[in-house]
Amino acid sequence: MKKLIKRANEMYTKRRYKIVDMIAVKGLFLPLMAVFLIGCSQKDTDAGRNTAYEKSTLPTEQKIGFENIKSLNEDAFAWLYIPGTDINYPILQDSEGDDSFYKSHNEYKEPDENGAIHIEAANLNDMCDFNEVIYGSSPKDGTGFAQLNNFLDKEYFDEHKYVHVYMEDNSLIYYIIAAYIRDDTKLLAQYDFTYASGCMEFINEIYRKGDDSKIIRDGCETGLEPEHFLITLTTDSTDEPGKQTVVIGCLMGDVAGKIDRDVDYGDEDDINIQAEW
Repeated sequence: MKKLIKRANEMYTKRRYKIVDMIAVKGLFLPLMAVFLIGCSQKDTDAGRNTAYEKSTLPTEQKIGFENIKSLNEDAFAWLYIPGTDINYPILQDSEGDDSFYKSHNEYKEPDENGAIHIEAANLNDMCDFNEVIYGSSPKDGTGFAQLNNFLDKEYFDEHKYVHVYMEDNSLIYYIIAAYIRDDTKLLAQYDFTYASGCMEFINEIYRKGDDSKIIRDGCETGLEPEHFLITLTTDSTDEPGKQTVVIGCLMGDVAGKIDRDVDYGDEDDINIQAEW
């Protein structure tokens, strides 16, 4: 059993480390598509970060789509794209804090039973939370997040590795590390990601064995820590009604070097956190 969190005697916080370490140490290499693997170390100057972003190339289709929708709806804060799939949509967050709004309205704020791709108010729209949970429905026509269910097929999972998130001032890339079916509970209500203990509980869920639906990327069977940044895409399971399919990625590309946070290890009751696998 690998111990991920060191014992401590009092509350402390810990700065995250370089975002690519878990992947790089496994010998995995990313074809960058002009996305630089940049950490957020203090030695990086603001000018250097801006230059890196200016040198990155946002695909024209996504750039135009994002600019168009944002001009019509300020709730759109990013664009989500998974190469090789039809998942290619704006990400929204209701400015009034109504988490149910985009379940029944599209990106133009029009009534739509299929809703839109969105996050809840409990998540930061700067993508700096430990786990950004992005919701979408699974319409029968295959739009929305319906294709997330394809990731439960090992061959499909192996062929699709990256999630891109484009923002006004940054470009992010996540390495898809896991996909599985879970109970239809709200992750942000089930786990308190503001503390390392809550992050670790979710990490334990990812690595917990005994689930036949679960697929873990080769080389990523261990190594996640609360200092990482995850993205969880979730939708209704088509294989098991009443449950949800999740596809989880770990941040490995942050062009502008803006993704950062403090990790709070809480009081002494939260200190002895261990991996369960």
